[in-house]
Amino acid sequence: MRGSLSGLLAAFIFQIAVCGWPQPAGCMPQATSSSKVQSAAGERVVLSIGDEKMTAADVEKFIQALPPNYRAFYGGQGKRFLPENIIRTKVLAAEAVKEKVDQQHEVALAIEIARESILADAARKHIEESIAVNDRELRDLYQTDRTKFAEVRLAHILIRTDTAGVKSSDPSHPGLPEPEARKKLEDIRKQILAGADFGQMARQYSEDRATAASGGDMGIIQRDNLVPPIAAAADSLDAGQVSDIVPTPFGFEIIKVEEKHTKTFEEVKSALESQIRQSKAPEVIRHLEVDYHVVIDKEFFAGPTANQNPAALPRSP
Repeated sequence: MRGSLSGLLAAFIFQIAVCGWPQPAGCMPQATSSSKVQSAAGERVVLSIGDEKMTAADVEKFIQALPPNYRAFYGGQGKRFLPENIIRTKVLAAEAVKEKVDQQHEVALAIEIARESILADAARKHIEESIAVNDRELRDLYQTDRTKFAEVRLAHILIRTDTAGVKSSDPSHPGLPEPEARKKLEDIRKQILAGADFGQMARQYSEDRATAASGGDMGIIQRDNLVPPIAAAADSLDAGQVSDIVPTPFGFEIIKVEEKHTKTFEEVKSALESQIRQSKAPEVIRHLEVDYHVVIDKEFFAGPTANQNPAALPRSP
């Protein structure tokens, strides 16, 4: 990602949505005579392109305007790559305007498509935010989807089998035959029920490299993200209890429920509001399409008919 100029160019489109369109030299404010000496409010100027100044605050605003995947990278370890990418993008964009490349038909069309796409996304967001959601709707959805908000903290011990659907990454240990794996895990479980520490047994015997060193701790997991056999086993247990042997795609496992928690209505209220608004937005948009008197030539946009010769259709490059 760090050297992806094309990716950053795409990300600039999102910044344009925030800063306005069009601004060939970029959307940072142009320098004034006073800003050449120091930026407004004493902000530190961290980048200059001709008379244009970019302050530390401008950089942070720019990062926040990027898509989430770029935002995380360029707001962290990738921040040192920002100057090169910003400078190159701005210089090339200014050069395109200077040479009237922006007036070429295909470039102007691409700009207009990007502009309309940005505006459409902004309008969709505005529509969603304007949709009213009442408390009864929210509480009904919360009760309906309550299991989605269940979280559980688990520890587990895995003994791989040679018939498991998900194979071991260690070719020297492909897994045990099922009878041997089951017996080994049964012995481990008996020791735990007799008082052996689950975490210590996991460190000693579990064949899940990702969790063995931490005593089998899988962390807090949303119930819906568990494989079904483990989710079913967790549902049947209270905190502190150890399961029977559970066949999974990885082999045989036992789990210990460390804690259970269901997010409260207040914890998920904001997410529920977004969910309801997103579900209602398409109907609002359909009404808008009627208001704008949309007409479609269905014959033109029809796909190939059943009797059309497939050999005559264009091939993908």
